[in-house]
Amino acid sequence: MKRYQTILVGAALDDRDATTLRHAACFAQAARSKAVYVAHVAPSFDPPATEKVDFLPRDEEIESQLAKLIEENRSLFPAETKFQAVARQGPLALELIRLASQKSADLFCLSSRPALTHDPLSHTALQLMRKSPCSVFIIPPGTTPSYDRILVPIDFSDFARESLDVACAIAQAMPQASLTLQHTYDVPLGWHKSGRTYEEFAEIMKHNAQERWEHLRPQIDFHGVSWTIRYDLGENVAKTILDVAQEIDARLIVMGSHGRTQPANFLLGHVADIVCSHSDRPVICVKKKGAMVNLLHALLQFYGFEDQ
Repeated sequence: MKRYQTILVGAALDDRDATTLRHAACFAQAARSKAVYVAHVAPSFDPPATEKVDFLPRDEEIESQLAKLIEENRSLFPAETKFQAVARQGPLALELIRLASQKSADLFCLSSRPALTHDPLSHTALQLMRKSPCSVFIIPPGTTPSYDRILVPIDFSDFARESLDVACAIAQAMPQASLTLQHTYDVPLGWHKSGRTYEEFAEIMKHNAQERWEHLRPQIDFHGVSWTIRYDLGENVAKTILDVAQEIDARLIVMGSHGRTQPANFLLGHVADIVCSHSDRPVICVKKKGAMVNLLHALLQFYGFEDQ
């Protein structure tokens, strides 16, 4: 948990913020975080020169609301954690990504309403999940920061190992927490050409998955955390993950990104998109922070959002 020294909280300035800050505080307490930035981005608007527009909040007004929000929740965080309210105007996703880069954030916390696709912050949550330089914590409103049952979907890649490390660190900080590792396997097209039945080929695929886990297992230090692993047959990986989360009543889902090239490290796959947009449970999308920062700075400079 010590990896989360700098936390960025995206504030909606509505009823969701209290839940988001409670979850952020849980991580800050476990990590003894040094800094928390509470940020809100208002849309920019250039009215005609002849018109006076006063219905958009000014930065000072937003900062005042953020300061009040911080004051109301300050006691939840470690006493040594420093807070800063940040008010900006402009494109929501771009400004938040830029802020995450400037503050060298380790974790980005924000709320998302899965059922409201027209909600700007919910839409931005998916953009941040794909493009943020740091791990992203997407929190449904009203959820409780109690992570005693953690679901970790794995594909046996380096990204799965990273998400397992994070899940173990979280579980260590939570009394009686346990992990459920979950892998979805499928029977490939053309299985019938093998001369085997569907069930026989499915068993072969499951055995292959079990062998891959046995290869990865020695590389994982669970630090005494209780864990189990399950293998689920399913054609739709995202739906299978969501169904398993419902079945075990997971309190948190920890997923890793799986880009295969350096630029692709910015992107989470289609599976994570669906899980994050449909989950009614908190989801952490784990990224290797250092691998993407230089490319992000280059892009921001190219488009004129940072000085070269």
